[in-house]
Amino acid sequence: MDFSSVISKVLPFVIAVLFFGLIIFIHEFGHFIFAKLFGVKVNEFAIGMGPTVLKKQGKETKYALRLLPFGGFVSMEGEEEKSEDSRAFCNQKVWKRMIIISAGAVMNLILGFIVCIFLVSGSELVGTNEILQFYEGAVSSESGLAVGDKILEIDGKKVYSDYDISFLMQRNSSGKYDFLVEREGEKIYFEDVTFAKRTSGNFYYRENCSVYDVSALLKDQGFKDEDIILNINGKAVKNAEELIAQIDADKDFTYDFTLKRGEEKISLSQVKLNTATVFDFSILGEEKNVLNVLSSAFGYSISMGRMVYLSLFDLLRGQYGLNDLAGPIGTVTVIADIAQSSIAAVDWSGLFMMMAMITINIGLFNLLPVPALDGGHLFFMVFEIIFRKPVPQKYESWIHAAGLIILLAFMAVISFSDIWKLVSGRGFY
Repeated sequence: MDFSSVISKVLPFVIAVLFFGLIIFIHEFGHFIFAKLFGVKVNEFAIGMGPTVLKKQGKETKYALRLLPFGGFVSMEGEEEKSEDSRAFCNQKVWKRMIIISAGAVMNLILGFIVCIFLVSGSELVGTNEILQFYEGAVSSESGLAVGDKILEIDGKKVYSDYDISFLMQRNSSGKYDFLVEREGEKIYFEDVTFAKRTSGNFYYRENCSVYDVSALLKDQGFKDEDIILNINGKAVKNAEELIAQIDADKDFTYDFTLKRGEEKISLSQVKLNTATVFDFSILGEEKNVLNVLSSAFGYSISMGRMVYLSLFDLLRGQYGLNDLAGPIGTVTVIADIAQSSIAAVDWSGLFMMMAMITINIGLFNLLPVPALDGGHLFFMVFEIIFRKPVPQKYESWIHAAGLIILLAFMAVISFSDIWKLVSGRGFY
């Protein structure tokens, strides 16, 4: 057995689990430390879920590491039921309870901001929202954009960082965008700024036009790994150059393919390819200093945080489906893939970017007013402040229990989807 090969395959997943565990630990530590600061009795502080693997009993708190590296909890006296203990959570003033409950999410957001500071500090220049130059053949400049324009909004959404520019453009697949820019102190609005589109991430192929690592979209339309492309739109292709030329020749990105699969010829009609907008200008970078590093890191944090809510909105309006979501299994797999690439390239920026996105995601998602989440608990506390009396604990517990069941059922569906992607080779990208 080649142990170095085994280690190289296992190490990225170990990094992914530790990475995910750190984010969960930071969240639960937020609850824990503020509970301790306010004198609340903490019965257990656990990282992970399921059976206990390691445990240590402190003076009053049991510290535990559990088998499944997803999630964790801080069990406080009087959190789920009435308690006569003066140090019980339920007997604390409402403002203290609100701080304890929100502290986990706040710690995640602080971690995200700190990671963004390191990311920006590690870059050669600090990105801005100003257009530096257009690439050769740029289409967007024909719609009115010019060098020196500072991009303020895209499709009505404010640009907080250079990260926003690419993200906001990815939300719109039409290739046309509304821009608000600042030019020489004047705000100018451009409607339907047009960008070129290109095919993206459909399949990889060899010189003989044998395809491999086919995207999920093409698999849904009948493609399989190792298919050999014989012709596109009735025109024969014999090598990679002809394949690229035929794909580029059709601007509606819908094709008729003739494939060779083993000894069989197969025809696929009206096959749609994934497309991406061609980002045809570059952004001005500034020399680093303390102020612009902190400002840029804060802007990145805002951008990533807003992405959580915009993505949730896009999900609710049907822009994304179940196949576009990833649960714990998918998330760890993606992190492991990024970790493997980081190890190979000796560049950890991609992994830290993922950490910032996930920890900010977790922080903000937990603040949503959904039963069983921190935001659900905060909602009931706001109700208590407004009406000057708490919701009866048994009713609140029932609501949170129902919310937890729904969340667990949803996570089960997503996890089965993750497993199916792994088994079928569809991947998470």
